[in-house]
Amino acid sequence: MAFLLLIVLFSLNIQKTHAANFNDYLREIRSEINRDNLQDAIKKLKKVKISSSLEQDQIDLLFGDIYLKINKPQKAEEFYQKSFFTSNEEVEALTYIGFAEVKLVQGKLNDAIEYAEKSIRINSNKVRPKIILAIAKTRMGESEEGIKILNDLYNNRKDAEVALAISDYYSAFDDSKQAIKVLEDYNKRDPKNIKVLDQLASLHLFDGNKELAIE
Repeated sequence: MAFLLLIVLFSLNIQKTHAANFNDYLREIRSEINRDNLQDAIKKLKKVKISSSLEQDQIDLLFGDIYLKINKPQKAEEFYQKSFFTSNEEVEALTYIGFAEVKLVQGKLNDAIEYAEKSIRINSNKVRPKIILAIAKTRMGESEEGIKILNDLYNNRKDAEVALAISDYYSAFDDSKQAIKVLEDYNKRDPKNIKVLDQLASLHLFDGNKELAIE
């Protein structure tokens, strides 16, 4: 009996270790995707050892995100579809975000709104579906509603993720001046945030302000 208990405990410990390593590896891959290092992300994804359907769903989501990045929304949707029937709420929320992103790219604004709202109902703390909702509403001529969503988001969470997301919103409408202002305002409170500084540099460079970009 003691020997069997030892085997069970050993097996559980291995599973916990694998889960921790898997999650760390996913965060590393997500970071590569966010930095547009897509080839590195793909190489790492191919090396991942999958031990459950939930892990496969998480991998499919990342492949979907990569295809979105390279402007292949239909292929991205195929991967999101694979994780659609998950029983995990976090994966479900991310899947709806993926679908919303795809529909936004395709110009299917009502569908984008529907999926974004479904994701928000599952997890109201996620920023991206609210940004998608604001963009879709604005493109449908409901700009006041779009701005209200952004203001509510910013008033409730004045962190780097929100500032970056709102900056992306203005960039989507070629308003680089406002996109820069949002990040500069945040930078006054947190002048050492690497992601914000990197985005500011990119925006200044896009505007042709090389000296500010270098600074």
